[in-house]
Amino acid sequence: MIIKQVPEDFIVQEIPLKEWDDDGPYAVFKLSKTNLNTEQAIDIVARRFHLPQNTIKYSGTKDKHAKTSQYISIPNKTGIINIKLDEKNLKLEHVGYSDGPLSLGTLKGNRFIITVRELDKKEHENLLIRTSKKSSIKIPNYFDEQRFSSNNYNIGLSILKKDYKKAVGYMCESSSVYADTSTVYLAAHPNDYIGTLQHVSKKTLLIFIHAVQSFIFNEALSNILIENALKKGIEFYIIPYSIGRLVFYENYEDYEDLTESLELIGFDTKSLNHHTKQLLEESGLIQRDFIVRALPDLSVEGTIRECFVEVQNLETEIMDDRTILEFELQKGAYATIAVKALFN
Repeated sequence: MIIKQVPEDFIVQEIPLKEWDDDGPYAVFKLSKTNLNTEQAIDIVARRFHLPQNTIKYSGTKDKHAKTSQYISIPNKTGIINIKLDEKNLKLEHVGYSDGPLSLGTLKGNRFIITVRELDKKEHENLLIRTSKKSSIKIPNYFDEQRFSSNNYNIGLSILKKDYKKAVGYMCESSSVYADTSTVYLAAHPNDYIGTLQHVSKKTLLIFIHAVQSFIFNEALSNILIENALKKGIEFYIIPYSIGRLVFYENYEDYEDLTESLELIGFDTKSLNHHTKQLLEESGLIQRDFIVRALPDLSVEGTIRECFVEVQNLETEIMDDRTILEFELQKGAYATIAVKALFN
């Protein structure tokens, strides 16, 4: 099975929470892009129209290796609604107004149109079984590979353990850019690994901490599913990924009556599921480690994530050389997890 052979094989369209207003203090634009991540596209818009980048707000980031459309907001100043882009890989058009800047709270979800190529016989059979007469299915709400990338978890774990030298080492392994900038800084400031990390953007550093939270969530949910399956004799299968494993049930109905949500652990999390607590100990962490005094912007609060999501309005089109899936997911859910659940 191959996905994302070309960007057009993975189409993502944002679904806003409501219709845009006819007037308001913020102008809303539809941003369509191909082979650019959200930050790259925003940077181009800011430079092209001489806008402060921090005034451009959006509901969520979108993959680089995809064809995506999403909404951005810009303060509604004179002439702003006239800006427009119409280039091969980047388009921008004014679509309405909002009474506030866009944020994750203004996003309902995303619609996906995914082309899957080179299915083997078993994958084809699984798809037919799992989509038979169903337009909506329930799946585990795992974080997928995109969350962990190259060394994200190891860097985040090292920061939380206050081993900043190791964190910088992992960063240098994952990126030649990090390696070059770190080498230059450390040559002038020997052993100042905290200073080295301070030269990395807050947004990037938080990605590393979030990778640790996400790994613990994935493992806790997998353990819950295995424990329940062994107790009740439920059939399940395991799909490995770069730093762990993802557990799925053969029958979607077997996800009923299970824990509805789990902690994304932070320094202020009040109550921990016993699986989460055990994984925290196995990682060599305690809750207080999520307070990073040397890098205070990286001290993260806990939150709650739903354990399961619905793949909604599911449609399939099977052709000789490819299969096209169309479906919707709530914000924060990974389409690649839906693909794994459908075909494996």
